[in-house]
Amino acid sequence: MANVVTKLFTAGSRLIDGSLLNAAFAQINAAFAGTTAGVYTGTFNGVVGGTTPAAGDFTYINESVADALTAAGTTRADALQLAAQENVLSTVASGTGVILPSATAVGVGGSVIVFNDGANPAKVYATGSETIDGTAGSTGVTLTNALRCEFYLTTTLKWKSSKLGATST
Repeated sequence: MANVVTKLFTAGSRLIDGSLLNAAFAQINAAFAGTTAGVYTGTFNGVVGGTTPAAGDFTYINESVADALTAAGTTRADALQLAAQENVLSTVASGTGVILPSATAVGVGGSVIVFNDGANPAKVYATGSETIDGTAGSTGVTLTNALRCEFYLTTTLKWKSSKLGATST
């Protein structure tokens, strides 16, 4: 990788040649043989370093998405188990909820987003002995309707939430 870095960032230079950046991406992708999630490909035809890059085509990291979900149950034992990184709840009856994927499935540093497009608040539970903002996973936290929240796994047993405002209409 040293050759990629020295080609892109020559001594005393703060500009990146777009063609060299494309070549660097190709080398990085080849080094990992396409086994990594989120392969960065595309065309970069601008200059970085004080100048706004020109428009380019890129492949963005794709996250798994589950849409039109229905929250279920009234406790962690019978709530809907989530399995995607982005989850859109379209139907939320009063008192129903969802369970975040296990910490093992997500991995420390990972996150899960839950959109509550339902008519009622949803309960969000964690698995096993995991906690959400210090609250026991079996107790869960409330996600108000018309809001969304990103849950970050900061250690193997601790989720931190970042509640975001109302979804746009």
